[in-house]
Amino acid sequence: MKSVRKLAVLFLAFCIGTAGAGCSREETEEKTEYSLYYLSLAESSLETEGYEPTERTTEAMVEEVCRLTQEEEDSEIHLRLLPQGVEILGCTYKGQTVTLNFNEGYKKMKNTREILVRAGLVKSFTQIPGVTYVSFLDQGESMTDSDGNQIGLMDKDTFVENEGKNINSYTSSSINLYFANKKGDHLVKETISKYYSSNVPLERVVLESLIKGPEDAGLQATISPNTKILGVSIVDGICYVNLDKTFMTEAMSVQEELPVYSIVNSLTDACGVHGVQISVEGETKVTFRESMNLDMMYKADYSLLNDDEEGSDAQTAASEKGEK
Repeated sequence: MKSVRKLAVLFLAFCIGTAGAGCSREETEEKTEYSLYYLSLAESSLETEGYEPTERTTEAMVEEVCRLTQEEEDSEIHLRLLPQGVEILGCTYKGQTVTLNFNEGYKKMKNTREILVRAGLVKSFTQIPGVTYVSFLDQGESMTDSDGNQIGLMDKDTFVENEGKNINSYTSSSINLYFANKKGDHLVKETISKYYSSNVPLERVVLESLIKGPEDAGLQATISPNTKILGVSIVDGICYVNLDKTFMTEAMSVQEELPVYSIVNSLTDACGVHGVQISVEGETKVTFRESMNLDMMYKADYSLLNDDEEGSDAQTAASEKGEK
């Protein structure tokens, strides 16, 4: 089972005051050590309340969080995480992984709530020292998402967040990413499911996923993992990507054009853009490797895929590689 790739996550700080009091500059601000997760009344985001474990062993905390999660009740300020009818049939801890086995009610949740429930459960258990992953079972069988793909192991960084409103509001997308084959002379499409904050633009999620590298051990990254995204935006159907100089100085051992087209093809598939303009620290009048001029607007080129990977995408292989 593939483990889900880690993505960067920002943790919320909570203002703790007297009961019923609001946060203010005069009040002392602290970070809650542990939290229990709830749904907002609109079922659009996660909310938290501080939680003080009665025992501090991993096994005891796992059991307690599992019990408290099921005992939650709706209130005037938030809803219980698990809706009525959804039950945890079993909760086990082994080898840094908490495995949750659900009844048939879990798959009856609407998709938007299910994503939030999954995020809340992953965050609840991975805050416990010794717990790195959470695994989901459907009546003893591996859980699948709405597209029929196995969910696999999830960790605290699975749900990408960004600062701003609704930081705990999530969405999901199935995206195509293009990485290099073992030889480094062709692109290979890898389709994955991503869960991310509704505040994070999909184009940034795509770039961050490319930089993190492939989940398939048989593929290799086309972009250095040290590369920083300085900016990415879509204007009039064109995606403008601004990367730091690492993109140029830490080139991967793959064919020259693959890094550029891994970006272009991935963004085209995910965001439906007509072209991609890449710059390095704001500069486009630079040459990537030997001959890839970045002052060109590049269009998707699926002819770079392996012959057995082209499929229907090969119909667009005649796309221009770039145009002024």
